[in-house]
Amino acid sequence: MFRRATVSDAEDIASIYNQAIRPGIFATSQSAPDTRSERLSWLREHHDPYPAFVYENEDDTVVAWCSLNKFSVRPEYMGIAEASGYVHENYRKMGIGKLMLGHLIEAANSFELRALFSRALERNIAAITNTVSFGFRRVALLHEISNIRDEWHNDVWFWKQLR
Repeated sequence: MFRRATVSDAEDIASIYNQAIRPGIFATSQSAPDTRSERLSWLREHHDPYPAFVYENEDDTVVAWCSLNKFSVRPEYMGIAEASGYVHENYRKMGIGKLMLGHLIEAANSFELRALFSRALERNIAAITNTVSFGFRRVALLHEISNIRDEWHNDVWFWKQLR
């Protein structure tokens, strides 16, 4: 079940995100772990129309989170959000990523955002497949832009027009 993320979720959000930076995962280019404090600051920035959500399992345990993030601080880019989401390692490949992206698209539409942007490391085939299945189209490949553990990786950028 989805619900808005609150400050009490900061530890779970940081923990799930930190799983994504482990070697061999390729879900983010960040290499330093997040802290609860950093996620508290992050949560304070996630208010409408750029909210953060958590996904809880039937035991009310947070097993994933997703958010709509400001694409840019420049005023001409208002109405565009970056969609992002991360799933706890014990709950991956269960369809939660698809549920999250669908939820973010619904949220973006409810806030009347113009478009969604998403990015993935080129090696993250599951994320790319999921993104494309929701009608995002590949608009850019940034060659060797992310350096993870002294290895260069390509970023793929995707775009979905909403209105």
